[in-house]
Amino acid sequence: MIRLLFFFIFTLFSVQVLASNAQYFPGPAQAPSVAGNAFNCRLDAVKTSCIQINEGATVVVPNAPEVELGFEDVYTSWGVKCNAINGLTPVECVQSDVRVADKGLKPLVRGHGENDLTMDDANANYETKYQDDVRLTPNDPNYVSVLILAESTITLAPGKYYFGTLTLNQNVHLVLEGETEIHINELNVLNGVFMNSDGKSSALSIWVHKQEQGEDFYSIKLGSGSVVRGNIYSVGSAYLAGYTQTKVFGAHIHGAVTAKSIVMTDGSRIFYEPLKVFDLFITPELASANTCSRIPIMFNVTDDTGDIQTDISGDLTVKATNHLDTACWATSENGNCIGPDKSVTLTAGSTELWLQNKAIGTVNVEATFNSSDTGELTSEQGNYTFKAGGFRFSPSPLKMVAGKPEKLSIEAVYGDCDPTPIPDYEGTKTLKFGEASYLQPAYLSGGAPRKPTINGNSGEQTLNINFVDGRANNAVTVRYADAGALSIPVEEVSTGKSQATLPSGSENKAMSEKLQGDAVLHVRPYTLAICDLSGKQSPATDNGRLSKAGDAFSASLKPVIWKSGDRNDGGIVMLDDSYCSRPITPSFKAVDAPAAQVLFDDVARIVTPVSGSDATLNGFTPKTNTDATSNGLYPFSTLNISDVGIFKIRSQLVSKYLDMTVNPGQRDVGRFYPSHFGLSARINPGIDPAYDDESKGFTYLEQPFSGNYVIHAMTTDNKPVKNYHVFSGANDKAAFEDWAVHDASDMTSRWSHPALPSQAAQQWKAGAGGASEVAIDGSMMVQKSASPDGPFESLRFAVGVKSPDRDGTGFTFCDENAAAQCVEKVPDPKGGSDGAKFGRGDFLFGRMRIEGFTETQDLTREQTLPVTVEVFNGSHFVTNARDNATNISTEAGVAQKNVLFSDTTVEADRAQIVLKNSANEVVQTKRVEKGTSVFHVIPPNQDKGPNREQFRFWQKLGAPTKSGLRQTWLQYRWQGDSFNEDPSAIGTFGFYRGSDRVIFKGEKNITLTGE
Repeated sequence: MIRLLFFFIFTLFSVQVLASNAQYFPGPAQAPSVAGNAFNCRLDAVKTSCIQINEGATVVVPNAPEVELGFEDVYTSWGVKCNAINGLTPVECVQSDVRVADKGLKPLVRGHGENDLTMDDANANYETKYQDDVRLTPNDPNYVSVLILAESTITLAPGKYYFGTLTLNQNVHLVLEGETEIHINELNVLNGVFMNSDGKSSALSIWVHKQEQGEDFYSIKLGSGSVVRGNIYSVGSAYLAGYTQTKVFGAHIHGAVTAKSIVMTDGSRIFYEPLKVFDLFITPELASANTCSRIPIMFNVTDDTGDIQTDISGDLTVKATNHLDTACWATSENGNCIGPDKSVTLTAGSTELWLQNKAIGTVNVEATFNSSDTGELTSEQGNYTFKAGGFRFSPSPLKMVAGKPEKLSIEAVYGDCDPTPIPDYEGTKTLKFGEASYLQPAYLSGGAPRKPTINGNSGEQTLNINFVDGRANNAVTVRYADAGALSIPVEEVSTGKSQATLPSGSENKAMSEKLQGDAVLHVRPYTLAICDLSGKQSPATDNGRLSKAGDAFSASLKPVIWKSGDRNDGGIVMLDDSYCSRPITPSFKAVDAPAAQVLFDDVARIVTPVSGSDATLNGFTPKTNTDATSNGLYPFSTLNISDVGIFKIRSQLVSKYLDMTVNPGQRDVGRFYPSHFGLSARINPGIDPAYDDESKGFTYLEQPFSGNYVIHAMTTDNKPVKNYHVFSGANDKAAFEDWAVHDASDMTSRWSHPALPSQAAQQWKAGAGGASEVAIDGSMMVQKSASPDGPFESLRFAVGVKSPDRDGTGFTFCDENAAAQCVEKVPDPKGGSDGAKFGRGDFLFGRMRIEGFTETQDLTREQTLPVTVEVFNGSHFVTNARDNATNISTEAGVAQKNVLFSDTTVEADRAQIVLKNSANEVVQTKRVEKGTSVFHVIPPNQDKGPNREQFRFWQKLGAPTKSGLRQTWLQYRWQGDSFNEDPSAIGTFGFYRGSDRVIFKGEKNITLTGE
């Protein structure tokens, strides 16, 4: 259990150790500062360290002008260069004096220590099988020897390993699951071994603790064709084998090698992959502040070039020390302050903390940072001084309204953020109030248009102020009749204490200094007066009118000061013209004044009609405070309101001014009246254009058709208003009447339609979306007269003003003004005002006629009953070739056959009447084409002998068909005086005996067709 605990602790912290190894691998190859001489130097030379780079071997540091090797002796065969690989320019390999610190590695021995080799003989040696696949963890024994047989794969869990010897036979693959350290006395790597070949070099570090026994022995041997991606540190020699007949390259190391001596043979390579060096920096390292203030401090993790490492995050611990332990840390400028030590997460390479010290003195700060990428980093020390305070003013800043007096309290404080003032600072003190410093806008001395007053006086003055327990409540009265930010310096003329009564040390210095401070004033305008109201009319002289709804009017905004009797809160100020004569706040418009934008609220609030709706105020964008005219006004010349009535418009700022809300101002404006009446309408003919051969559509007299019109009171940009119908005065609204006219003939009396109420109050209603409207919608009809007449082509329907409103609002006629939404003028046939056409149509007097037949020769031949839809053309009836809509039918109840004579009583043997479509298929109902069609008559059955028959066939136009409505408008006065008779015809096969005589086809004075 103890060993398992060590394993978990190691797993948490070992990655930090691995990441801090950059100091041991500063270059591609160098020696450690380990005492004693090296073996395996050339010609058995006695050297403390050496490297031999034989022919075909090289050390690679891309883009280096020369490659420095940190050994006492650097030997290269003739012609050998560093960077001698494809794609790079060969450079010289040069000797360097760089040596790595002695890590203090000692030979690993068997024992009971945590890092000692195991004493358990049964588990002393670890050996795999051929082509095995094994996994070790740091929790496994510290083996005396580890042998991985050929063609095997060994996987290491993250952490530290301690072995006596590690031997990897041919073609072994060593795979890492994470950052790993291997501590050994001897490493033997045979040909074709791959160690962490697919990982990062920073993930593997090999520490060889024991020097070889003499010449021609090596503590590290890397075979031909082997690849090691990692960093190797050895107190002894390292041998990198060259290529062989079976291996086309020598040993390759991707990373760095630190060893007493290195021998590189033909084809071996060292590819340098440097470890990053990280630092933890504090910015700033020196700063000072009042003890009531916090100092922002940045903590940055950087690389060796000073770049912040935004991809690194970890744990930051900060310690703040002073003799009182009064320092604390916050994670935001106004956040909770905890300390003196604090731990936070540093993300993206950087974090900011705020340091505060609740006492006078210097605070020393140190920080440490830990992450898997950097290990543990420690910052340089930062020093931060917190000084004594002075006078504190309440409230601070003093938020004021221009022109309004405010009280200011003064406290004497140490500045240690203790809300309790200095308790023994009391009695009458002489304080000097200096000339104001103008912050926003920044006027130079004497340049401000207005000055603040203290107790009614401006400029520098000395006042006696009485303090009780360090506080002077409501000490002075301040007034400033302008806007902006400014400060007034206040300092003590004398301390009021002898030196003998003051405490010693730093507190003595703090109290012996004259207390001083700056009273900061933030002053806003009282409100924005609405002035210079102007429209196309004058309300005073033009029946209360200002502008048409939607028409432009103008107004200016003026920032003004407060006067006695005004509001003491931030509520809405009810404006009138008197506010326009008030003094302005001249500094509001200055370039470097606090930024502000003036505008109107876009809601125009209804005043009259009382139950009307609010509207939208349009035609403006915010103006910045610098957009003022020379007299400080902000003109808006394109304002418009989208409805009728009198409204309250409201002035305001886009946002707070110096964190204060300027009182909104509100003023009545209007009256706004309609621009014109708009008309939308539709007449839907009884016969749809799709069934009219002229594609216009038409309607038969007494055929129902649908129609509607809607009248709106409009703005100048043709939008309907919503308040017009709410007006209640006697002549506030117009009343309308409608009529129908053909040429100059008044057809109104024959036009049946939903009737308009007689009074405007009943005509106007709230329609869709609340818009004021007069609307008629429903079924209509033009009646027949006592005799056929017409045709009434281009029969026009119109609506006009019967009684005008107080503003004389009317329609916009196209012949007078070709504006959008103009309407066609239609004279009133009764002599009244012209009206607006809302529809037209062709209205025709129609009838349906059926022709009969008489067949006396071939009683087996099929006959027809031709059908014609006719219209009156002014003198006689003609076929209506436009009609492709009228239905004819053989449906029961619509088609009626009355047998006048028949030789049989069997219905099936009698004549049959059918309809056929264009495919010669029998159908029950069909439409006429170009006003005509036929019924087909199948003759009586003659198979049983002569079979004569006479019948009358009717189309009952008052009966509905499955595919259409009743068609009573095609009835006619065939026998009587009223247009209510259905068409019919007589069909005759042969002759018959009736009234005691025989009737033959062609007999004079006999009507067979019913016409």
